[in-house]
Amino acid sequence: MGLGAFTELINQRIKELTPIQTAYATCVSVDWENKTMVAKGQTDDLEYYDIDLGRGAEYKKPKVNTLCLIGLIENNPANAFLLDAAELEELNFKTGTTELTVKESGVIIKSGNEDLKTVFNDMIDELNKIVVIYGNTINVVAMETIKQRLNTILKSS
Repeated sequence: MGLGAFTELINQRIKELTPIQTAYATCVSVDWENKTMVAKGQTDDLEYYDIDLGRGAEYKKPKVNTLCLIGLIENNPANAFLLDAAELEELNFKTGTTELTVKESGVIIKSGNEDLKTVFNDMIDELNKIVVIYGNTINVVAMETIKQRLNTILKSS
């Protein structure tokens, strides 16, 4: 055996002994209240518990049975976090007092105590009260249609 072959065997053995830092896993269950999930490893069927779904500014809620990529903090399987998922039920971003939530049913945009859907709905309600003495008055039916269209996109918190 030559020196090159020996070096290759040593490098292969080092790679085998290096702990996994990321893993593909299938989401088994989600505890959205505690922002954690349980997943099962794709290659080794190892169960990972209490996987963090975020760290405060961003949270991802994967669909159960979807493929996920998880990271291991300091290569510790008991300290795992979600990197990405093939399918999500919900995605939440927060910066300061502003929050954006994306769900299958629509989007919630909040800033402080206000949410965009409520502001739009209040504006349309007030526009519908306009009475024009000369010329064309506001088309209340059209405004209500626009309101309903907005409500299919925007959700209340």
